[in-house]
Amino acid sequence: MKRKITLLLCLLSISLATATLVTQVRAQPSTWSFAWVEPAYKGYDTYYGSYIIAYLEGTYWNFSLRYTNWDWAARTINVSAIRIYFDWGKNYTHKFSAPISIKYGETRTWTISNMTPSVEDAGELWTHEYQIYVHHVNSTGHEQELIYGPSGEEFAVLSTDHLACLNIWMKYSMFFGSGPTLMSDGSPFFTNVTAAQVNFTQAMLEFQLGAQIFEAGVFGDARSHLERGDSYFNSALAAWSQRGTAMEDAATAHLNSETNYNNALADATKKQADSSMVNSIGWLLFGLGWVFIGFGIIIYGARKPKTA
Repeated sequence: MKRKITLLLCLLSISLATATLVTQVRAQPSTWSFAWVEPAYKGYDTYYGSYIIAYLEGTYWNFSLRYTNWDWAARTINVSAIRIYFDWGKNYTHKFSAPISIKYGETRTWTISNMTPSVEDAGELWTHEYQIYVHHVNSTGHEQELIYGPSGEEFAVLSTDHLACLNIWMKYSMFFGSGPTLMSDGSPFFTNVTAAQVNFTQAMLEFQLGAQIFEAGVFGDARSHLERGDSYFNSALAAWSQRGTAMEDAATAHLNSETNYNNALADATKKQADSSMVNSIGWLLFGLGWVFIGFGIIIYGARKPKTA
């Protein structure tokens, strides 16, 4: 009986120690920091209906990986290679010429790159999952357990048509809602220039048609419509600038002409008033002159001596 109690107490002690250890491991700080570097596109894609990290086929993808050794046994980790696996069935392995030793609590950062496959090899019609591994070897170079790193499912491989559509959509995203759908008020600007309004309307129609085709996954046709929309939009801006500026210049010239005319009219009126005043004063002086002459004649007549 005493042996059974002793055995149970031992098992309980082991269980508590294990639970404490697991708690300590879970409470340790994050081991990984990870970021894709300079993707061709990063953002929302209405075709996938999600936010993606995307690279153009035939270009290099890049990621930066930072690893901190928080091994539960406080071991030194010897990293011989970093490998990333994509769900199109290929591993990309970056091997080091010699294992890199990372002591407990030490941090290392690496930048890894490789060629993005074609959309024929890595399907463009869906996003891809990936998993990063760190290869750990012992002091003699023998492979130990794989250390699991970051993973995700938002990676996309894009054709040039797909990427061109996304770039055009991003350029005009301020005129759309959550996806490439035409805003309810139609033309994005108010203008009384007919040519601009016509081009704006044609641009919006092309954008909406291109967006619908894009969401169906026909990226080449979608690109043609979106590029035509872009051309119409630029034409609208040019017409608005050219004719709107001409109208503003004409209105300004007309206003200046009216102002000059009114100023000239006011000046002429002032001169006419001044002339009338001068004439009035002249006639007044002329009249006063005759009055004084009359007074002089009267006075002269009154003082003239009479003859016998």
